[in-house]
Amino acid sequence: MGLLRKLFGSNTEASQPKFIIKRQTPSGTYEVYRGNNAESARVFLASKRVEQKLYYIKVETPEGNWGIDIDGLYLEQLVPFQLNINSAQCEGSICGIPTMSSLQYAFKGIADNFVVPIKCGKCDHKWNDGIRYKNITIVKCPNCKSLNKVDSSPHIVEAPGLLSFRSEI
Repeated sequence: MGLLRKLFGSNTEASQPKFIIKRQTPSGTYEVYRGNNAESARVFLASKRVEQKLYYIKVETPEGNWGIDIDGLYLEQLVPFQLNINSAQCEGSICGIPTMSSLQYAFKGIADNFVVPIKCGKCDHKWNDGIRYKNITIVKCPNCKSLNKVDSSPHIVEAPGLLSFRSEI
């Protein structure tokens, strides 16, 4: 088995994002990696800590670019399949609370999504994903690959000077 691992690598090594570049720009410092999928990017980023402003660790994947900064996990931008509401195979649910900064960025239109814990409507698997503010989004379960329709509208309460989030946990 050691020879096969040397020749082909292990599954863990194959799913680990690969370092691409570290660059300094006027908007911050970026560590950029490339990964195979969104789930491996989220797992990788969960092991990272960012403690300074304007420092970003980003993983580029075919399922979107995931990153972490001082405010936590983020999805740079939703990908086209997430907007195709008719592709839903089941109805997922929100099962946690987003960070206030993630919710604020979506509320202010700085980001087209915010990251929140999701529960698959088919297999009950839980993971973090980006969803639209006060709208329906399609998210793919990393466990069973089902396309889940998730509506954030019932969870968001806006009042003058107040923005809050209700979860079903």
